[in-house]
Amino acid sequence: MSYTHKNHTMKQLQFLFVLLISFFIISSCQKELNWDLNAQSQGTLKADTLTSECLPSSVHGVYQNDSTLTNDNYIDVQVNVTSAGIYSINSDTVNGYSFHGNGTFGQTGINTVRLYGSGTPQLPGMNTFIISYNNSYCIIDVEVVAQNGTPNAVYTLGGAGATCTGAVASGTYMQGLVLTSSNTVSVNVSVSTAGQYTMNTNTVNGVSFSASGLFALGTTGVTLTGTGTPQAAGTFNYALTGAGSTCSYSVTFAPAAGPAAFSLGGAPSGCTGAVLNGSYASGVAMNSTNTATIQVNVSTAGSYTIGTNTVNGITFTASGIFTATGVQQVTLYASGTPTTAGAFDYNVAGGGSTCVISVPVTGAVTDFITCDIDGVFATFNVNATAGLSNASGPSVLSIDGSSNSTSIDPSISFGIIKSMGGSITAGTYNVNQLATGITVTCDYNDATSTNYFCGTDGNNQNQNPGFTITISTLTATRCIGTFQGQVKDNGGVGPGVKVITNGVFNVPVQ
Repeated sequence: MSYTHKNHTMKQLQFLFVLLISFFIISSCQKELNWDLNAQSQGTLKADTLTSECLPSSVHGVYQNDSTLTNDNYIDVQVNVTSAGIYSINSDTVNGYSFHGNGTFGQTGINTVRLYGSGTPQLPGMNTFIISYNNSYCIIDVEVVAQNGTPNAVYTLGGAGATCTGAVASGTYMQGLVLTSSNTVSVNVSVSTAGQYTMNTNTVNGVSFSASGLFALGTTGVTLTGTGTPQAAGTFNYALTGAGSTCSYSVTFAPAAGPAAFSLGGAPSGCTGAVLNGSYASGVAMNSTNTATIQVNVSTAGSYTIGTNTVNGITFTASGIFTATGVQQVTLYASGTPTTAGAFDYNVAGGGSTCVISVPVTGAVTDFITCDIDGVFATFNVNATAGLSNASGPSVLSIDGSSNSTSIDPSISFGIIKSMGGSITAGTYNVNQLATGITVTCDYNDATSTNYFCGTDGNNQNQNPGFTITISTLTATRCIGTFQGQVKDNGGVGPGVKVITNGVFNVPVQ
């Protein structure tokens, strides 16, 4: 089962609006105006002229997935009545529920109408409804929250009371080398009651391991992620605790590596094979996408530190371990915030040698969404924006943009839902993270309005390729990151396929 945030992009909604309006125009042409209260009333829904949002926007009640709506769930809209009479105001059906109102307008002018909800919301998230009356419409958003009280899983750690069964450590463990997301330990668990879980270890040698998410019934594996900096070399035991059971496993940390002997490619001139990644704009802080890859020639394996001077507010650095000799690539990460537009040279120093990279910095940032679709560069910079709801219940982030201002499509819309609650923050999200309550979707509409879709599928949590969104910066006013993946027509089934690569976005949060 997959879920598209807001169910449709704004561009798709506009297309539906045209169809709905046409229907109501045809219907209204078959009726005669009559000031009798038993006749059909005439008037228009109040709506924002730019966004088409209902004015005022008033939603009442709590909307939870799998909970049938009652009379406490309703929407109030306003109608400017030009001819009194009977009325019927309805919404479309979205995510398993809809809104309806019937009655009689006894007077002209502004009238408030209450539309009661019916049906059962199926999935948490933000839903956009089209409210229709005569030949007018407006739109209104309703947020469905996840059911409260997700039960805690009941499970037993494999090897409880002794050594964890199936424990496998991955990644490099070395004295003084900071652990990353690649430092993991996998263990077995037996789940008797599905639900949410949290498990962790004690802190030993400056390092601990933890995991959380959702368990289904049965015997499965769980991956713990390590954090911290190893203080010493040697083998250390970790006690893992979860759901009242405990087991233990050991991790061996190698001695700190001696310094590597290496030289920078291209020294003392331009760095050989230098590749600059990310966007560099005046006033925009650097993030994980801002990197410079250079070539090095290693003669003795060991630890290394490579860095640049600080120019125009930016510095590039890298550190780690060379485990082999020969020519290889090193990625330096940028930090800081550029202060001025222009081209700037950086002296890269390491291994007793120096080479130079050049970094062009553009002027103040403009809002954009760009990517390659089947290898062809595309922009979706018209009305490029993000919507963010980090309120209680599920958190929703949606990112939308169009290719031009004279037609609905091409357009793109993608986003993230954290159905178990908790704020959406900087990080990497993909369609295979449903076990932790994360849903990812993407809709791409080509110039013919053919829709291509990819989304989290509960029956396939090993989509490859799937779709990935990486948020590098997320504040109350701006969202920056990258995206890539594969989308298909026919609701994501195919056979038509579009491959999206090199996706980058920098948009305001509204």
